Amino acid sequence: MTAPRDRRSRKTIRAHTARLDPEDRTVHDGIPVTTVARTILDLAMQLSKDQLTYLIEEADRKHRLDLEALDRTIARRSRAAGTTRLNKVLAAYRAPADTRSRLERAFRTLIAKARLPEPQFNVVLAGLSVDVYWPEWRLVVELDSERYHANPRAFETDRIRDATLQKVDIRVLRVTGDRLDNAPNAVIADVLALRRT
Repeated sequence: MTAPRDRRSRKTIRAHTARLDPEDRTVHDGIPVTTVARTILDLAMQLSKDQLTYLIEEADRKHRLDLEALDRTIARRSRAAGTTRLNKVLAAYRAPADTRSRLERAFRTLIAKARLPEPQFNVVLAGLSVDVYWPEWRLVVELDSERYHANPRAFETDRIRDATLQKVDIRVLRVTGDRLDNAPNAVIADVLALRRT
């Protein structure tokens, strides 16, 4: 049982104290319960990697797994115990990354060589499609090619997009194709400097 204030555990009920985001709560048969996403995160601190994988597979089989909701839940509680294990299980569980350009493929290769966690590619955040996102770090990387980002209109649009993401507490790093090709170590250093730990 999870409650906002201290509750005494009983013989068959273990009480936990936690602050729940509105998105972490739902109602089932008239009883307030945590969502599937929040329950998976809460169990991640107690389950082994294999047990956690089985739990996610079962939720998926029963059409109860919402990966976007789970990503948001993890992002809200990125320091919770079990989060690292859960992110590793999810990275292995997800389909291959949805890379749509040479820059995205090159960036994915670079971060794999640097042994950084696998991020999400081409996901929607705050109503915007972003190139790369680490939910556990609340960090977006936008890969800017000269072809699509060199004109004045794109320059202005990019700043509006960055502000939209920053308003929901997501950091944005812009990386040009030239920098990715010629200064890959500096790109990795920037990613590491901007991550939230």
